Amino acid sequence: MKKSILILASFIFITSIGAQGVNEASTKDVYNGKEGKITAYISGPATMLEALEKTFEADKGDVLDIVQLGCGPLRQRVWAESESGCINADVFWGSDPLIYNVLAEKGAIEAYTPKGYENFANKYKVNKPYTLVNERYGVLIYNKDKVKSKLTSFFDLANVEYKNQIVHADPTQSSTALALISALWDIEEPGGTYYKKLINNGLFLAKKNSDVPSKIQEGEFIAGIAPHDAVWRLQKQAKQKGYETPLALSWPEEGAIAIQRPIAISKNNSRYEKNEELAKAFVDFLVSPKAQKITTNFGFISVLKNAEMPNGLPKNIKVLDIDWDELGSKQNQINEEFEKLF
Repeated sequence: MKKSILILASFIFITSIGAQGVNEASTKDVYNGKEGKITAYISGPATMLEALEKTFEADKGDVLDIVQLGCGPLRQRVWAESESGCINADVFWGSDPLIYNVLAEKGAIEAYTPKGYENFANKYKVNKPYTLVNERYGVLIYNKDKVKSKLTSFFDLANVEYKNQIVHADPTQSSTALALISALWDIEEPGGTYYKKLINNGLFLAKKNSDVPSKIQEGEFIAGIAPHDAVWRLQKQAKQKGYETPLALSWPEEGAIAIQRPIAISKNNSRYEKNEELAKAFVDFLVSPKAQKITTNFGFISVLKNAEMPNGLPKNIKVLDIDWDELGSKQNQINEEFEKLF
C-alpha cells in the first residue's frame, strides 16, 4: 500500500489563467513514473481517498500513489507543471472545470471516455476531454445556536443582524470561492451588487473554503457561503460521536451553486503503456457504482443516473449552474472587480 502524501503548502492563486495565450503543450522526452505505478493528484477528505485507494488496489495491486492537495493547490500545481513542460501526475481529480478547460485548450489533457459513460445523467455528459466524477453545491451555512431564524436566501446575509458576522473564502486564494462568487456576481444586477452589499455588511474573507464551516462552528462567525459537503461530513461525524454540532445547511431559494469535480489524464507521449492502461482504469473505477457509492458516503453527488443522494440532503435541489466556458473568459475581471470592492 502506498503512502499518501499530504501537501500542506499555501499557494498563490493564478489569476492569469485564461488571460494568457494557450499553446500546444510540450511533453517530456522521458517519463518520470515507474512502470506499473501511477501518480494521482487528488483533492478530497483523506478517509475517502484511503477507501477509494484500498478498493481500487484490491483488484489492481499496489499501483497507485496519491498526492493529496486542496482544490486551490491542485489547480496551481497542475498549471505550473504544465507550463514547465509536463504534468507529473498521470491523473488529477478535484477543483472545478475551470482549470481543466484551460489545460484542454493547451493540449495538456488526453481525451478519454470512461467505461460506463452511458450510465451518466445527461447533465454530466460534457463534450470535453476530461470526465466529471461528482458534484457539490455552494449553499448557505450557519450556526443554528446564533441565528434568530433559518436563512432561506443568499440575500439574507446582507441583513443588519449579520453585520460583521459573515464569512466567505477569498477568491484570490481559492478557485472554488471564485466559482461561488462568479455564480452570484450578477444575481441581483450586473457588476457585483450583491457582493457590495455583503462587503458593506462586514464580510470576512477566509483563506480557504474549509475555514468557513470551522469558523462558523466555533462561533467566530454566524453564517457564510461554502460547499455543502464539508458541513455534511462534520454533521455526520458529530452524530456518530454522540454530540450535536451547531452547524446547519440551508438550500437557498435562488438555487444551490453546482460545482463539478472533474478527473483528467495528463498527456505524456512517453508514458509506459501499462501506466496508460492503469490511468484509464482509475478513471473507469471512479465513475463505477462501487466508487460512486464511496464518494456519496462522504457527501458528494453522484454523476450516475438515478443515484441516491447522500443521507439527509434534499432529493430535489434547485440548482444554479455555472457556465465554465464563460467564467474562463471573465475570471480575471471578476477577481479584479472583487478586489476593488475591498
